[in-house]
Amino acid sequence: MRLFAVTTFFWAAASFLWTAPALAQTKSDETPSTTGSDTPEIIVEAPRTERERRAELREMVADIITKPRAGRTVATYFEAICPKVIGVPEAEARVIEERIAANAQSLGANRRTPSENCKPNLSVIFVPASNGPPKAWLTDKNDMLRHLLSYQRYAVLNDADPVRAWTFNELRTADGTELPNVAGQRISGSLNFANQLRQVSRFRSDTTVEISSSVIMIELASAVDKTLGQLADYASMRTFGNTRSLDADASPAADTILTLFRSDDAPEALTTFDRALISKMYDTQRNSLANRYYTNIAGRAFEMEKAERTEALEEPG
Repeated sequence: MRLFAVTTFFWAAASFLWTAPALAQTKSDETPSTTGSDTPEIIVEAPRTERERRAELREMVADIITKPRAGRTVATYFEAICPKVIGVPEAEARVIEERIAANAQSLGANRRTPSENCKPNLSVIFVPASNGPPKAWLTDKNDMLRHLLSYQRYAVLNDADPVRAWTFNELRTADGTELPNVAGQRISGSLNFANQLRQVSRFRSDTTVEISSSVIMIELASAVDKTLGQLADYASMRTFGNTRSLDADASPAADTILTLFRSDDAPEALTTFDRALISKMYDTQRNSLANRYYTNIAGRAFEMEKAERTEALEEPG
């Protein structure tokens, strides 16, 4: 099923709410280089080592995961993920919601068991043309972005895709409970600056960062030629995957659904890399520092790629 345009849409802002390396590569210019003949020059490149591939994947992970503040952990959900889709016909919205919920469950992003009547904490909003281009949707003064630091607001407002996405985060203790203030009271929101240091470590933080809710706004006109599955998987990567869009001039080291709005040959679903990222993100100790997350995720992506290549070689024919 593909998303189709209809005459009118309801829209509302929600405040809650490695492919294997080639052993040899032939390169030729439009006018081939010759050495007294018409034979193109052939350049043979050595295959990447495992170490090089892991480093390449790690760099990609670090580039696309939303960067946490210094000394903080990568933000993830702790409560069960409950999606709500707005701005498309109800039948299509239900398909997208069910796909996002299934992704969260199959990839281990649900640390709690979801309930039937859960309160939405992931909003996907399809914005009609009447609201103008993405640059018109939000400004740095918008209340929905006030909780973000300036560099974080800049990243949201200058997204390279026809999308705007952000999360609402809460600082927690290392075990995930609310952070106490000096008086021992439980606090949240703007008072989360209280951080009583109990340990010094290069690998772990005293605190965790929990995504309490997330929002992704998608330009409807840019979505009409995408499948509902693609849109749901893209939204999954951007929200509970906590990723940014690819840089405009980026050449990703692995296939990813994040190319959905910039490639005519985008993946039909979450890729091996995407599944590795989300699953390992939620299978890493919650108070690990960002570098540990990046290394763990790259390691899983590498191992999943390796397993897929082995399986392909073992297939008959």
